[in-house]
Amino acid sequence: MAVTATKLYAGIGATPLSGHAVTVDATSGVWSVDPNDVAPANLANQALTADEDMMVADNHGWEGMRHTASGDTVTGTYEAVVYSNVGEPTEGAMFNDSANGGYTLNDDDQIADVTSVTDYAGLVASASFDQGAGTKTFELAANREYLEFAGTFNGVSGTYTCTPTAIATDRDTCGSTVAASGFTLVGGTWTFEPNDPEQRLMNVPDNIYASYGWWLHKAADDGDFTASAFAVNRGAVPAAAGITALQGSATYSGGAAGKYALRSSTGGTNDAGHFTADATLEADFGDDMITGTIDNFMGADGMARDWSVALNETDIGDTGVIDGQDDASAEVGTVWTIGETAADAGGQWRGTLYDNDDGGVPQVATGTFSSIYGEAGRMVGAFGANNE
Repeated sequence: MAVTATKLYAGIGATPLSGHAVTVDATSGVWSVDPNDVAPANLANQALTADEDMMVADNHGWEGMRHTASGDTVTGTYEAVVYSNVGEPTEGAMFNDSANGGYTLNDDDQIADVTSVTDYAGLVASASFDQGAGTKTFELAANREYLEFAGTFNGVSGTYTCTPTAIATDRDTCGSTVAASGFTLVGGTWTFEPNDPEQRLMNVPDNIYASYGWWLHKAADDGDFTASAFAVNRGAVPAAAGITALQGSATYSGGAAGKYALRSSTGGTNDAGHFTADATLEADFGDDMITGTIDNFMGADGMARDWSVALNETDIGDTGVIDGQDDASAEVGTVWTIGETAADAGGQWRGTLYDNDDGGVPQVATGTFSSIYGEAGRMVGAFGANNE
């Protein structure tokens, strides 16, 4: 633990929120990290793959997902944990109501070619398509001309059918390939027949949402660590507006997550890893100011930590930008308290409010923060919270 704490302490660094970019593709949902100043210099932007095998618990209702990259074509290894504010499924049109968002069915009440549906991969689900990566193929029995699989399409239950392109010679070409979201279907003509053509679609607004999280890069051969945090939106989450004209106050409650390191070379505490915590922001729209608290920390071992981090008061811009600076454009910083002992102010924080309701009050807040505890502790994290 002492070795890990020392490496992660250095990897968080004095200014961990500078020089590291994280992006998410608005269409595919693929996350990428740009390590920027990580040695060796000029590491390329690295796309990450969702780890479907390792569950990440939701954090105050924000969905958790782990993403990784490693292997011969990757410099070192990457790990990222993302928490996303994906909305609840809502009922849509009837499956067979193409005029209102459903699908055009043939005379057999089927989608004649599933792969012709725009962005269909994210709609495909079946227990038969259970591989974590790559392609899974299915062999057609000698006395059959097609394969059938129970599953759902856009949340509606039914049956997938695959007919190989050349049955006489291609009896094992029907397959499913893991996509960035869901599965692509290969090796023949794929149809889908709903059990009930008039069942309602379950529409999930999964292309536009706010996210936050942390990432860690480990250099090859047990080399150096680099850790940072991010708050990134997928798609155009509506920006806040009219903050300077807004009056009253609002409380935003949610979660936080990140990396931390406490190190000692004299027999004191050595503790390092990832954390989750509660996040609370208090906005005063009359003065256009906001403060925050990160507390109820859980450490890498799943045990509580007697810590809190104060996000010092700063202003909110008219479009919801929280710049984390004072009137002299200096960082207002954060204060890390362990037990009853608070460190000096240090680190930094920033964020953004989004998505006004009908009354003009932003409903979502995300941001990033870092904090220091003297010469012994460093942390970097991010938060996502909703208006209470």
